[in-house]
Amino acid sequence: MTTLNDVRRPIDLVLLDGWKELCLPVLRSLESRLSAGALVVADDINLPSLSSYLEYVRSPANGYVTVAFPVDDGMEISCWTGAAN
Repeated sequence: MTTLNDVRRPIDLVLLDGWKELCLPVLRSLESRLSAGALVVADDINLPSLSSYLEYVRSPANGYVTVAFPVDDGMEISCWTGAAN
């Protein structure tokens, strides 16, 4: 995540397909730099280790509109509205 902290420009797309335990911390570390309307795609959402991530992006209070996409191990496609409480 140290490298990601160096990204200064607005971020339009995030693909989360690495260590599942890091998906939520990585997303949270990037949120302040997400463009309104940025897409966040998480792969393998059917794995139990992504439950806290899914809980977070599926809560409207956190600023995302999200949908599960039914492929293989599942995929969550979320749009950052920029309206987190």
